[in-house]
Amino acid sequence: MQTFKPIKQTRISEEVLSQLKESILRGRYRAGDKLPSERELTEQLQVSRGAVREAIRVLEMTGFVIIRQGPSGGAFVTEVTSDRLASGFLDFYLAGTLTIGEVCEVRLHVEPQVARLAARHITPEGALRLRQALEAERIPFRDYDERMQRLTEVHHVINDLCGNHLFEAIVNSMIQLTHEIVGAVDPADHDQVHTLGEHDKLVAAILAGDEEGAARTMSEHVISFTDRLVHMDQTYRTMRQPAS
Repeated sequence: MQTFKPIKQTRISEEVLSQLKESILRGRYRAGDKLPSERELTEQLQVSRGAVREAIRVLEMTGFVIIRQGPSGGAFVTEVTSDRLASGFLDFYLAGTLTIGEVCEVRLHVEPQVARLAARHITPEGALRLRQALEAERIPFRDYDERMQRLTEVHHVINDLCGNHLFEAIVNSMIQLTHEIVGAVDPADHDQVHTLGEHDKLVAAILAGDEEGAARTMSEHVISFTDRLVHMDQTYRTMRQPAS
């Protein structure tokens, strides 16, 4: 069965890209599926192989597909995750358009609501995940990456428990941006950014189903964290300035 329709517009590669992306977003091709070969796409779309290759290249650059080599290789659809949003935020920040103050302002508005929803929707399974994430914070860390992964896992679990995919994507993206900044500055003591025990009251409120307490505690946590991160952001931007 023919999936695509012939293209007659002037900007050929963009139209190829549009149809391929739409087919992925509408679920015609799901994560793990292989897109038709260049030859098949060329025949169905009635365009040159160059236009197809350019569209596939853009899909790969934007994270919609991964290219595998070999006889059984080709363009395979990847899972849609918040990583794409995080990458966009990071580019926005590195370009100097987005400030860490703006990121923290959004976190201050969004994350208390996320904590409130997590407390509302807490389940025995969710409670177990949250306790395990909190306990893991107290296991000795081998390196910076492991420390950051452990100290942010509580937030990732809370984001998942809130039940709102957009909130989850936004917060996870901002956490990833924070990871980039802290990792680049690489302070000798990461306790200056995020100390152990900061999540204890927050987790306790969520486990108790205390919506207002969870929101209030999350707000206090974000405000405290913001003060430290803004200072680190200033160091980060200074490091990125070209040498005179």
